[in-house]
Amino acid sequence: MDPNEPSHAGDESFDPGPHRPSGKALALTGLVVLLGFGALVATGAFPRVRARATATGDHQRATERVARVLVARPARAPAGSGGVTLPGSILAVQETQIHPRASGYVRALRVDLGDAVTAGQVLAVIDNPEVDQELRQVQSAVAQARAALQQARTQRELARAEAARYGTLVASGFVSRQEADARRAQADVSVANVSAAEAALASTEANVRRLQELVSFATVRAPFEGTITARGVEVGQLVTAGSTAGTAMFRVSKTDVVRVMVSVPQAYAPGVRVGDAATVRLREYPGRAFRGSIARTAGALDAETRTLLTEVRVPNADRALLAGMYAQLTLQLERASAPLYVPSTALVVNASGTRVAVVEGGAIRWRAVQIDADLGDRVAVATGLGEAEQVVVTPSDRLTEGMRVRAEMASTPRAPSGG
Repeated sequence: MDPNEPSHAGDESFDPGPHRPSGKALALTGLVVLLGFGALVATGAFPRVRARATATGDHQRATERVARVLVARPARAPAGSGGVTLPGSILAVQETQIHPRASGYVRALRVDLGDAVTAGQVLAVIDNPEVDQELRQVQSAVAQARAALQQARTQRELARAEAARYGTLVASGFVSRQEADARRAQADVSVANVSAAEAALASTEANVRRLQELVSFATVRAPFEGTITARGVEVGQLVTAGSTAGTAMFRVSKTDVVRVMVSVPQAYAPGVRVGDAATVRLREYPGRAFRGSIARTAGALDAETRTLLTEVRVPNADRALLAGMYAQLTLQLERASAPLYVPSTALVVNASGTRVAVVEGGAIRWRAVQIDADLGDRVAVATGLGEAEQVVVTPSDRLTEGMRVRAEMASTPRAPSGG
């Protein structure tokens, strides 16, 4: 050691600087790396590693692209006896449209919209001067026919008297038999003339009655007691007899009793009995129940909807129920098996039929179903669906058979309650 150099024996922080490997060590390390990479390529391990990494990335991206759908399990009501609630339409117990039976101009209107009318009450008057004039002419013809008949009868009596007198004179030899036969023939002609005059009078009188009937048609009357629910004419408007293509003059409805028409599903149809009680409820009258009974049924199911048209009559003394209202009708019916209830939004009706989408094994499956009843916010499914199915609540047009989806459970649709 050079005594002139400073000593570092006691200096623990001494750093001689970074160690630089020799060139031979670097060459050896590079050779090892190169040989290892070559071995990976030669054995095919490197492509597998890269493929595994690619597949992992694709799976992550596919998972991110899977559609999320909201599903619910169908609800089932208990089988047996219970109340079934169905939608219905309220109709007047009697209703008719009144069309003109006489042609002319409306001279006067005696009622208006909403007026209560009685049977036979005058609703309107039609001005028909042509028929009035024709009636007066025919009435004059009747007077002429009666005078002609009287004249024919007088001539008949005269002819009969002359024929009898000539018959007596023939026996005395004062007139020839030929003259007597001529008088007898004239008497027969006078009898025929009387018959002709009587027929002419009867024909003319029939024409008078026809025209009087036409004149009476100019006065439009109510056919039954009810309410004017529509008025389609104004004073001065031209109306044509026998025309039903245009607007009716009036519509009269009788609503002291109303009819509630409901379509009962096939599963409940055998339990419908005339006279059974029914309950009608409306949203407009919360807490109020209108009691009625089954009046009649169609006696056959509709081939398209598989439902039985049923009429329920409900007293409506206070006129609270208006014709045309939507109502919920509850019937106490029995059935062997209850349908499954799903949200009405789950139903898809198109060229492929009536279907619902379900999630099975993480994929979409379409099921063809038969509808038992439409209850507004939900539908009753008779066939084609299982109770454990996961039904897509709001299927979109993009859902196709076998499409991968992620299901999220929604609330189960409620089954209809009894009562």
